[in-house]
Amino acid sequence: MNKKFALLLLVLIALLSGCQRPPKAELVKISEEKAKLIVEQYHEKNDNYSIFGAIKITSIKHVNNEYEVKWERKSNCENGTDYVNDKDGTMRNSVVSIC
Repeated sequence: MNKKFALLLLVLIALLSGCQRPPKAELVKISEEKAKLIVEQYHEKNDNYSIFGAIKITSIKHVNNEYEVKWERKSNCENGTDYVNDKDGTMRNSVVSIC
């Protein structure tokens, strides 16, 4: 009885593990360079660009379907992180600090 139960359990585990498919990989539509350009253009249009100047991108990471773009502007001691969706290029959130 124990051998039949063990065999049945082994077959059940094999069937269930074999039936799982890996999740469908969604394609990234926005490149790292495009995400960088989106952030730069956003800050040119929405900040006091003529007064404080351009931002400098310090790092870009691809995390959880979005790009985390870190930047700084030394002229007014400002830095921040912008999050760009990798599918449509929209900016979801921004975190900014000024010294």
